[in-house]
Amino acid sequence: MDPAVKRDERILIIDDQSLSQSYLRYALEQLNYQNISYADRAQTALNLCKQNAFDLIICAYNLPQGKDGYQLFDELKSTGLQKLSCGLIFISADTDPALVHSVLELQPDEFLAKPFVIRDLQQRIERVLSRKQQLRPVYELLDLQLYDKALRLLDQQLTQPELHKLYPLLLKVKGDILLQQQDYNTGLTFFRAMLHIQPFGWARIGKVRCLLALQQEQDAFSELEQMLARSETRLFALDCLTELEFRQQHYQQAQQHILTAANIAPRNLLRQQKLLQLSRLNHDYETQYRAARDMVKFARHSIYEQSDLYLNLARASIDFALSSEDSEQQIRLNRQATLSLNTAQRQFSPPASEQALQVLQARLLYLQDQRDKARQLLAELSSDDDIHSLEDALDKAKALHEVGLTEASKALFSRISSYCAAQQPEPMLAQYLQQEQQERAAMAHGPRELNNNAVHLYQHGNWQEAFSAFMLAWQVMPKNAGIALNLWQTLLTSPRPLCPAPQQQQLLQQCQQLIENSKLKTEQLQRYQQLKQKYLTKLA
Repeated sequence: MDPAVKRDERILIIDDQSLSQSYLRYALEQLNYQNISYADRAQTALNLCKQNAFDLIICAYNLPQGKDGYQLFDELKSTGLQKLSCGLIFISADTDPALVHSVLELQPDEFLAKPFVIRDLQQRIERVLSRKQQLRPVYELLDLQLYDKALRLLDQQLTQPELHKLYPLLLKVKGDILLQQQDYNTGLTFFRAMLHIQPFGWARIGKVRCLLALQQEQDAFSELEQMLARSETRLFALDCLTELEFRQQHYQQAQQHILTAANIAPRNLLRQQKLLQLSRLNHDYETQYRAARDMVKFARHSIYEQSDLYLNLARASIDFALSSEDSEQQIRLNRQATLSLNTAQRQFSPPASEQALQVLQARLLYLQDQRDKARQLLAELSSDDDIHSLEDALDKAKALHEVGLTEASKALFSRISSYCAAQQPEPMLAQYLQQEQQERAAMAHGPRELNNNAVHLYQHGNWQEAFSAFMLAWQVMPKNAGIALNLWQTLLTSPRPLCPAPQQQQLLQQCQQLIENSKLKTEQLQRYQQLKQKYLTKLA
């Protein structure tokens, strides 16, 4: 390259390490770039992006004091501070697959692992800037949402032989525009044509988006099963299969798909939110807790950090503790819930709703076997306030039910139903609200009393009632080994059949599998072994 030719593209380097900055500066100087800005932390970078229109951003992952590189990149994209015509190269010494997959979901122009050689960096910089320069007129139209003009310009560029190396990118952008315009019939024809040329991952994704929008779910399902085997389409396939399984009310399968996706790329908060919703539907309180905890962890310092995340973690901690028989685990979860409530109250301005905090305090008291204090705290709250948050309203309805204020709980659930009918909330949340209302209506007692009430019925020889009570307890706490053991014992010792033989055999097997895969208390283990020995032939 002629050293006399100076490049005037505006470049921002975001890296806190002076050695790395020097290395990048040297590489750029070798390419004759002279308009270079530097930032050593996220906030400085954001301020610079608000004041300048950069052509290229080189963003490192490890940044001090607050946002990391991933959170900065996410904010630049979501707020529009990074225009489509601005390239972004993400660099990181951390190549943990979970981080890499999370970053790649944000679609940087290049991902470069440290350490790297200058020649590799130079090639990537040149490649990104060249692509952005060629497509700048298209990107500027897209930033203005002038989609028809952008399509016409793309079609013109696709007729220019000198741009043949950019054809795959031009075609991908065209597909993106068709999806943005919601022209799904044209889009489906286009993506099918692209797949006849080459099995582009983006064309497979576009085709499925169109099929789903046109309600051709069976065809979409067949495509998605094939896409699971391809690394570049697997995350998309898992997310779509989650939605399809949910629509068919296959909640366990839906949760397994979204859990797999969350393990691959855990920093996607929308995915973690869906995992939380599905785990609640499946009464999987441990997964619900972990999803809520991960949302708090990955949102910290980001634009998504808000008091509701800490309230959700407190709720999940309480729900998990109520389903657990491990006293040490209950103490840890109690501590986590208290810490989350304190954070929601003190760290945010404005702080979390006082009523929401009071309801959760009441649920904590109930968890600590202080039912009368919890009941008194709830009785002080207004019963006819407007619903502003479905999560807050649901929490209050659950708390009222737990302390025995069942009529007030039913009335609030009825108001929640009316609110949902008018507002049409997100489908997974709506389904969970409906399920909670139905289950609470069937329970005369709160979750903690369910098993104790069933034990009382069993001890008094009320076999059928005890069986129904244990079944309900197991329905809402399906991973509680103590409840499984009580149900298993009831089925084995009853003097008469409590359900049809095929159902009984299935229940016995399910209970025994959970029992043998769980850590029982000493008394429970002794009881299980005695029952197993006594009824061995019956089990066989």
